[in-house]
This record gives sequence, C-alpha cells and structure tokens, in this order.
Amino acid sequence: MPRRLVFLLPLLTAACATVTPAPAPEPQTPEAKVIQREPAAEDLRGASFYYLIIGELAGQRGQLTDAGRMYLESARLSRDPRVAERATRIALFARDQKTAGHALALWSELEPEHAERWQADMLLSIRAGRDADAARLIDQHFPAQGETRETAWRQIVSLLAQEGPGAMPAMHALTQRHANEGEAWFALARLALQFKQFDTAESALNKVLRLEPRRKDAWILLAGTYFSTGRIDAGLNQVKAMVEQFPKDQDLRLNYARALIEARRYDEARPLFAELLRKNPEDMDLRYTVALLALDGKDLGTAERELRALLKVPERADAAAYYLGRLEEQRGNERAARDWYERVHEGELRLDAMIRLATLSARHGRMDEARAQLAKARADIEVPEERVRLFLAEAGLLKDADSPEAALKLLDEALIAHPGDPDLLYTRALLADQLDRFPEAEADLRAILAQDPNHPEALNALGFTLAQRNIRLDEALELIDKALKLSPENPAILDSMGWVLFRQGKFGEAEPFLRKAYAREPDGEIAAHLAEVLNALGRRDEAFKLLDDALAREPGRGELLETQKRLRQQP
Repeated sequence: MPRRLVFLLPLLTAACATVTPAPAPEPQTPEAKVIQREPAAEDLRGASFYYLIIGELAGQRGQLTDAGRMYLESARLSRDPRVAERATRIALFARDQKTAGHALALWSELEPEHAERWQADMLLSIRAGRDADAARLIDQHFPAQGETRETAWRQIVSLLAQEGPGAMPAMHALTQRHANEGEAWFALARLALQFKQFDTAESALNKVLRLEPRRKDAWILLAGTYFSTGRIDAGLNQVKAMVEQFPKDQDLRLNYARALIEARRYDEARPLFAELLRKNPEDMDLRYTVALLALDGKDLGTAERELRALLKVPERADAAAYYLGRLEEQRGNERAARDWYERVHEGELRLDAMIRLATLSARHGRMDEARAQLAKARADIEVPEERVRLFLAEAGLLKDADSPEAALKLLDEALIAHPGDPDLLYTRALLADQLDRFPEAEADLRAILAQDPNHPEALNALGFTLAQRNIRLDEALELIDKALKLSPENPAILDSMGWVLFRQGKFGEAEPFLRKAYAREPDGEIAAHLAEVLNALGRRDEAFKLLDDALAREPGRGELLETQKRLRQQP
C-alpha cells in the first residue's frame, strides 16, 4: 500500500493545540524554576512528568521555544516516542532549529518506522539550506503513478507554501529530479504563484505545455499569470488560443467573452456572446449580456429585441425596462424613456431609474423639478447608502449645470445627515478643489484617510492635487506611490504618477506610466499630460500628433485645446 503525503501544518497545529498564549507570562522563566525545583535525578519518571508539566505551562504562556525544550527534556528521560514527536513539532512551530534537530534525532531513534517523521526532517533540511536533501526526502515518499501521484504533487505545494519563499529552492531541486513530468512543472508554477514569482511560474507553465500540449489547467493558469502581471493582450491571446484548442468547451468560450468585456474589447465580445446565445437560447444571463453589448454598440434593433424578450422573465423585467429607457434616450425619444423608467419598481436599478428621470428634467432646464424628484426619493428611502447616492446624483446635476457652489452647499447638508461618509467627503473635496479652495479639499481628503489610510482614491486625489499645484512634490509622490501599490492597474493613478514625476523633472520616468494609463483609458486629460512629457523630451511632432488624435475623439476638450495652444507658443 503506497505511503500517503499529508500536510504538516495541521500536524503542527494539532501538536500545539493546548499551547496557546496566556494574557501575560510570569516574569520568571521555566528554566529558572527548573534550577530551583528540579527533582532528584534517580526519579526519572517523576522528572519526566515534571518537565512535561513545565513545558505545557510554558506553552500556555506563549513561550513556545521553552515549551519545546522542556518537552525534549521529558522525552530524553521517559524515552516516550510520542513526547519526542510532540517536542519536534513544537520546536518546528517555534522555528527553534537546534531543539527541533535534537528532538527529531531522538524521535528517529525511538520510532524509526514512523510514516510521517520525514516531513519534519524535510522542513529542517529546507531551513538549513539543504535543498537537495529536502527534495530527496519528498521524492522517497511519492507514490509511483496515477491519481495518487497527482494528489501528492498538490499536497507538496500546500506543504511547502507554509514555509514561504524559502521553500522555492527545494521545489526547484525536486522539479529537476522529475524534469520530464508535466505535473512537476505545474506544481512549481503553482508554488511560484503563491509567492508572486510570475517569471518562474510562466517559465514552468510553458514547460508543462511543451510536455502536455492539451493540458487545459496549465493553459488557464498561464493566462491568469499574464492577467496578474498586467499583460492583458497576452492573457487574451492565451485564452483565445485555448478556445481554438478546445472548440467544444462552451464554458471556456464564455470565459473568453467575459474577459474581452473586462478588457473593454466589446466589438470582439459581441459576436462570441451572440454565438453562445444561439446555442443556448434559454440562458437568460446570456440574453441579458447580448442586449447590453448591443446597446453599448448602438445596435438598437438587437438590443430592443432581446430586452423585450427579457420583459417576460419576472426576475429580469425591471432591468429590461430600465435599459429600454436608456435605449429610447439614445433614440431621442425621452417621453418613451420616462415611461420605461417609471416601470422600474424593484431591484438594483430602481435608484438608477429615479436618477435618470431627474436627469431628463434637468436636461430641459427644469432643475427645480429635478431636485424635487430626488428630494422626494430621499424622503421615501430609509437605506442610508441609497440616500447618499441620491445626494451625490443631485450634486452631479448641479455641477453639470455650472452651479458648483450650490452643489457644495448641498454636500454640506448631506454630511450633516451622514457625517463622515467617505463618498460625500470625496465628492466635496473634488468640488472644493475645482473652486480653488484647496485647504477645504485637503481637509476632506485627510478626513477620509483618517478613517481608511489605504483609500486609493483619496490618496491619489490628494497627491494629484499637490502635483497639480506644483507644491510638496515629495509628499505627493509618496501618496500616489501608496495608491498605486493598492491599485496598480488604475489608469487615473497611473496618470497621477506620471504627472508628479513630470513635475519633478523626471520626464523619462514619467512617460511609461502615462503610456500605460493612456492604453487603459484613452482620456483627454491623460493625453494632455503625455503630450507635455513628450514635448519636454524633445519629441514635439509626436506630442502634437497625440493631441490631434485625442481631439479627433474628443473635439472641444478643454485640457487638450489649452495644452495644444500653450505648446505651440513655445519656441
């Protein structure tokens, strides 16, 4: 019968089940107590029991190193393999390598055939840097073949993951011993991903696919590695190749279509979803997605057909009515749009429908009516988060109507009703900054950070505001850097990082951040910042071409026009 691999962490946890810290240890150490009260040497049984009790008490005080040493003393006197095993596991848990080594040697002497002792030996080898020895020990306890061998590789990954990145050399050594086995490279990739060693994972997965070209889990993991490192196009190409490799796998095709949506590649996603819907006409989730993609692509005929079909599905009727309202807005038929919005009574889009109704009123100059609609909606709603959202919607309408002072006053009232709400504070800060009331903006952003020091949007907004004013640039860089670590793919934060580096005169360092931001979101403001950097690098023609292209997409955009005018005036 093959020997089974088992996880070490549960064993260590079980070994220390009663070794839990007490509120405060006594000042006197267990060793001092032993010196004062050690029993007579001839009473081995009593001495062994004494050390056992002292070890247990030390563990309860959280003194795990002392506990392991006391258990080892007890095992030496009693010659009990169970106590030696417990001493080994406690010492390993405490990372007391010397005690663990002595305890393991005693355990090996007392119980040479114990099936699980090799795991402790392996951990000690890893911690001592004897990676080849660790790999050899693992290898000796592998089942020969079949499903049990695949399970064994998974267990090894789980076991070594508990040791941290220091276990990677042993995993490399083990993989080299099985270099012709795809499962070995797959295990290496999984462990590397645990520690975010993406280059190692990618290399290992490519070796898996050379050995086993149709191994689907390796294809998926490799695509995930690309996505995790921000290589969106490479990830999508990998998934596309998987779809071609496994053409009958509809789940894979669906995941590819969803990944395209995540990457905002809607034109490529639409035909995939349409094909999936043809094959699965009863799938209402697919129908809903096809409808929204058609609406986004201005294929209003397809969108209307699918949304009207969804009206017949009770759990989708409110959402279908809401999006039929959006569809009629695109057609310019606002009366029909109102009729649809008024049919939305339940669900997560109910509030959106209320806000759209108010927006239609404001669009035609009926701001008092719009504000009254939102005020009535707030009065009828008890959920604080929904009331906050309605305040924010009203403030947005006022801002769009060139009434930022009125919007600011409304937000003051909202914060009286909802003190400290981060969304209200954030919106008020942006408005105050727009009105050149920087101290008020900074106060609100710092109030958010006092509640949540890791709020990426507030960190970014404060850092960008400082950079925009060209003041306290070192602090701005620190704030934006922290925001970027929290949200590394956020185009607004990438833009801020590029802009603060530009302000510091680090033009070469600024360009990659702005290019990455612009690739993710081709926004006019980001284009203006990138053009500034290109101009500063002496690449004026490239800067003006970028501005022209951006203005073709967003004609009349203020930041673009202002930047273009100013750069043309420079010699």
